[in-house]
This record gives sequence, C-alpha cells and structure tokens, in this order.
Amino acid sequence: MVRSLSWGRLAILGLLISGPSPAVWADDMVGESAAVEASVIEGTSFAEGVEVAPECYDAPCTCAPSWCESLLTSPTLTGDWGGARTSLTESGIIYQGYLTQFYQGVARGGAEQQFKYGGKVDQFFTFQGEKLGLWKGLLIGMHAETRFGQDSNFDAVGLAPVNANMLWPSTGQTTAISGFTVTQMLSEEWLVTAGKLNALDLFNSLYPQGGRGIDGFMNVSTLFPLSIARPLNLSVNGIGVTKLHEGQVQGSLSVVDPNNSSTTVGLGNLFESGAAIIAYWRHFTEFQGLPGSHAILGEYSSKSYTSVDREDFYFLPTVGIVAGKQSGTWSISYFGEQRLWQDGCNPKRNVGLFTSWGISDGNPNPIRWSGNVSLQGHGLIDSRPADTMGVAYFYTGLSSEFKDLVSPVIHLQDVQGGELYYNMAVTPWFNLTPDLQIIQPSNAANDTAVVIGARAKLTF
Repeated sequence: MVRSLSWGRLAILGLLISGPSPAVWADDMVGESAAVEASVIEGTSFAEGVEVAPECYDAPCTCAPSWCESLLTSPTLTGDWGGARTSLTESGIIYQGYLTQFYQGVARGGAEQQFKYGGKVDQFFTFQGEKLGLWKGLLIGMHAETRFGQDSNFDAVGLAPVNANMLWPSTGQTTAISGFTVTQMLSEEWLVTAGKLNALDLFNSLYPQGGRGIDGFMNVSTLFPLSIARPLNLSVNGIGVTKLHEGQVQGSLSVVDPNNSSTTVGLGNLFESGAAIIAYWRHFTEFQGLPGSHAILGEYSSKSYTSVDREDFYFLPTVGIVAGKQSGTWSISYFGEQRLWQDGCNPKRNVGLFTSWGISDGNPNPIRWSGNVSLQGHGLIDSRPADTMGVAYFYTGLSSEFKDLVSPVIHLQDVQGGELYYNMAVTPWFNLTPDLQIIQPSNAANDTAVVIGARAKLTF
C-alpha cells in the first residue's frame, strides 16, 4: 500500500519556462557550437600528452587532427559526422545525444537486496526558426527518450527514489517524446513557451549543477524537495511567460495541466481535471565576489486528489472501503545556491553550495516538508580538471495524516539520507561515476539501505 501511494505520486517539478539556455538564441551561438565541434579541447588533460595509436604513425600528415587524436579530444563520440553536424548547426538544427547506463543495487538493508542494470537514451533536438527561414526569436525544442532495463528505485526506499533519470518516461521499457516546446522571444528579457514540458529538463535549465541524474547526484531527494511533487507530474502540457536576467531565468508564471503526459500527447483531455499554477522568482546575489541566488517557488493545483487522511475513508456495503477526495493542493519551496570558491585563473574550477526546502498542505500531499543541502566541486584535482564530485544530505518529513493512514499496516517514519559521487571524465564524451547512497527508509521495519551504483554516460 505504501509502495503504490508513495511511488504513484512522486511526480517531479514542472516549471513552465524555456528549456534550452537563452544563449542558444544568440546569433553567434551557432558559430561557437561549430567551432567547439571542430576544434581540440584546450586547457584540459585531454589535450595534453595524447598518445597516438601505432597504426596512426604512418598516416599522411594533414592540417586537421588525426582520427586517433580527434577520438580522444572530441566532445562527442561520433564527432562531426564528416562535417554534417556543423552544417546542420549552421542551418539551425542542433542535436545532442546521450546514452546513460546504470548498474545499481541495494547492498544492505532496504526492501530487497539485489543489483539491476538499466539505461536511457536521451536525444535533444533544437530548431532555430530564423536559421530555418522562419522568423526571429522562434525556438522549437524536442526531447525523445528510450528507457530500457530495470532500476532499484523500489528496492531501496520508495519515498526517496535512488535513480532520478530512470523515472522517465515510465517505469517500464518504452520510447516516447517527453518534451516538445515552442518558444517565442518577445525581447531580450521576455519569452513565451507552450507545449509538453519535461519537468526534469526544466529544473536542470534553472540549476544545471543538478545534472538531470546523469551527471551529478542520482537520488531525487538530493535534487529538490519532494514536497513540490504532488501538484504536478513528470511531463505536462501548458503555457507560461518567463523573465530573463543576463541570460538566466529570473522568474516565470505558468499554467499547466496536472496530468502526466510522458507517453501520450495529452491534448485530448487538457485541463479537464483542473489546472496547476506555478510562480517562480529568483534574486541574484554576489558574496565576496562570488555569484549566488535565492529563489521562491509557489504552486497550486485545483485537481482532486486521493486524501491521505483516514477520516476521509468510508465503507460502502456493496463496494468496500472507498477513499475520499481532497480538492486542491499547494506547496512553497525555497532554492539557494552560492559559489564558495573559484580558481582565479579558471572559473570552471570551483566549489558550490546548493540547498532547497519545501513545505506543503500535508493532505493530500503525503510529504509535509522536505529539504536538502549539497556541496559540489568541479576540477578540484589539477590533473583531472573535467572531473566533478559531490556530497549531499536530505530529509523528507511525512505528514501525520499519511502516517496515521497506513499505521495499521506499516509503521512509517521520516526519510533521511546522504549521497556521495565522483564523476570521472575519462574522455570528453565518456563519463564514469561511482555512487554511494545511505538512506533511512520510510518503513521502520526495514534496515538502513546502503545503495551502491555505477553510471556510465556516452555523449554521441
């Protein structure tokens, strides 16, 4: 019972804002993208002391880097496709593809001790209207996902999913378009977006250090407070307006359909069960010359949800126990980030603090409050400038109504845990990440879960 209630409602944050960074809309972005594709990465360990395979020694000398050199220094495994990738980019079609594989399991405690293998193929397409002969400021984005294999989200702790990326687009093997948005720039500071929104992508556009579960932390509770999850869903349709500040999202106001549309178009019954309103505002700061920000997110959904208060359940002789409904739900969250240290010669080498906290109504939201705090370092080892690492702690406080509802069957307790990862950039296009999570489960009868995993990401 707890398993279905907790998992079925753990939908991830949906902010109706522009998916890609506003920098993509700049006129010079295409030129920069093409230059990166065609050049050797400089200033990193990959560009220093590259050993060329023996079979390459007798290759004729050309002005361009050899294939062997390019393979080790190219930002993508498949390179420039013989110039086709650069040509497409210059024409207004930008493609990014990732294959991420996971081997993760519960080594001790939790609900079940076993290891599982699974993965995702994420493909991003960006179409620039002006480059394609349409009009200036038009941007169309699409995210196609293929999920395969299994995950350990239920084996460890149901109310703290240990693998955020494997939540999409469903819990089974499938291929779907989880995001499709049309954005129109109204000015350098204002834009309007409509379409199907991939919630994890949108959150990543605000706080890229999160890494969508394929670069940074893997546990959902480490990325954001779970109290924000009830009003929204994994993939939603809607429309909203966004305010930019120096190329970053400063605020947004959106109206979205609260129903999940991860594997469906979702337009046939749009807003039939209600609507969700999302408001976000961020204030940018500077402390000791280092950047930071503070943001507030408020959300309200008018949809009717299953109540988690036992007093709303009643018995019908011909039906049995019937769950009551609760109309509407809300949550308020705070997000803060602050760079703590930065290399004066290389800003990409830094240490950053991130924290987020949220509170909700407690019914129908089973999460009354939740929060996390994390430290992430980039390029801390001189010889490994592209590596990243992070350590985090999270706490999820369950509502008293939810605890009382299931207490006759299961004794529930608040969930808390920590996560530690080290992301090794083996090449610019291949990352290998060992990950450790230790979690106190919601089911008090289960021992503390020790979750060990490895993540391998290919950028193709």
